[in-house]
Amino acid sequence: MSSDSFSIGRRAVLRMLAAAPAVPALIGTAGTAGAAASPGARAGQGLITRPDLQPPLVEISTPAANTEPGHVLLTPAGANVLNAEAAAPRAATQPGALIMDDLGQPVWFSPPAEGVIANLQVQRYQDRPVLTFWEGAIEVPPGFGNGQYAVLDESYRRIATVRAANGLQGDMHEFVITPRGTALLLIYSEVRADTTPVGGQPNSKVLEGVLQEIDIASGQLLLEWRSLQHVGLDESLLAVPKDPEQWFDYIHPNAICEDGDALLVSARCTHSVFRIDRASGEVTWRLGGKRSDFAMGPDAAFAWQHDARRQPDGTITIFDNAEAAPGRGRSRARSLAVDETARTANVVRSNESPEGLLAPNQGNMQVLANGHVFVGWGGEPYFTEFGADGEVLFHGRFTESITSYRAFRSAWVGKPLDAPAVAGLPGNGSTSVYASWNGATEVVTWRVLAGPDEANLAPVQDAPKTGFETRVDIAGAQGFVSVEALDAGGAVLGASPPARVG
Repeated sequence: MSSDSFSIGRRAVLRMLAAAPAVPALIGTAGTAGAAASPGARAGQGLITRPDLQPPLVEISTPAANTEPGHVLLTPAGANVLNAEAAAPRAATQPGALIMDDLGQPVWFSPPAEGVIANLQVQRYQDRPVLTFWEGAIEVPPGFGNGQYAVLDESYRRIATVRAANGLQGDMHEFVITPRGTALLLIYSEVRADTTPVGGQPNSKVLEGVLQEIDIASGQLLLEWRSLQHVGLDESLLAVPKDPEQWFDYIHPNAICEDGDALLVSARCTHSVFRIDRASGEVTWRLGGKRSDFAMGPDAAFAWQHDARRQPDGTITIFDNAEAAPGRGRSRARSLAVDETARTANVVRSNESPEGLLAPNQGNMQVLANGHVFVGWGGEPYFTEFGADGEVLFHGRFTESITSYRAFRSAWVGKPLDAPAVAGLPGNGSTSVYASWNGATEVVTWRVLAGPDEANLAPVQDAPKTGFETRVDIAGAQGFVSVEALDAGGAVLGASPPARVG
């Protein structure tokens, strides 16, 4: 595929997601305390304390060892059940924003009210860490979004909603908060253009790439750049549709990065990274593609790429999808030394997945503070952390063919404002207590309180937190239960209301 178009299965999934938030897949749920497994961990069943949440199941094949501290951020967007008739019965899984620990257990999961969520990140706004993501509907094919951007504080309160200006819709691919409190975002704008010079028809539908900079606090438009004023249709590697009513996604921008007084923009369908002068909007150089201003060193060429970033050491990192590139067959996370004087580009680092994955679309490469690299394999349901020497330190996947546009590892402290959730189920002379607190990152221990009624609850047992939902078995047939969430020092972070057992 030459743009972010998906396989037939993935296309169907995203169309379904735009209309309803659930598609067939497995459930990833509870941890355990004691010998018995939580019913929530079984395929086809949900969480006891939060039946409204159905996050996907994750499998960790290379357990985390010497990894960068932090959580994993993903945006599962749907499941591609390739052989539905032969598959075992499945419950519904939801698209959403997922923060996960190194064991593959959810820490925070938030499905959208409608449509899908993409590009969950930790960024900084007003000198504090925030969560950001895109929410909206995806047009497939060719693979772009119409929606808006959310900014959440540490308590998961929405403190800003950012929308594109001039009546346009924000695209899923990028949302960058600058130190100035502005946001850089992308838009796919349908225009009519004559594509006959590149083999098309007069008055054809063309998707123009639009870049905007928006002041987050006021919503004011500060900058707008339109691709057709600076990048010709003939730079595209995508075949022009013969039908003028089909979109010609000629440029497909998918990443923005500030680079001094300029901007770097990754344009997938031109196989290029453009350096754009802020003041004039002119393209000052092209890295890769038909009109590259750089001599590409051995194996430095890339194809259908994502996530181009200027790094502090001057290198440019790229997730090279490499689809249909001659002799490739594997996607790679790559660092290029770009000499702007000699106009050369050479590979200084390249990481492939253990499976040798070829990601047909999506994907990203995050350089971590310790020199590690975290990679989301986009159209393939995998994520990996590589050490400074290229060793695999952590590797996992969704158990179904679920995609996540990007994947990140980031430090995050979540302090939800709601109370922990609790449920109690009777047993044979015992009571099973289930506890969870969606988004709370500092819980280490659960304290269980029990008694005959709401007014007479007393502490009966402390148990370590194990996964999103922890099960604690206590002696006796209890009438009511509640839980307290304790941090590493034993301080109470929050308490649930009492719940009747049964």
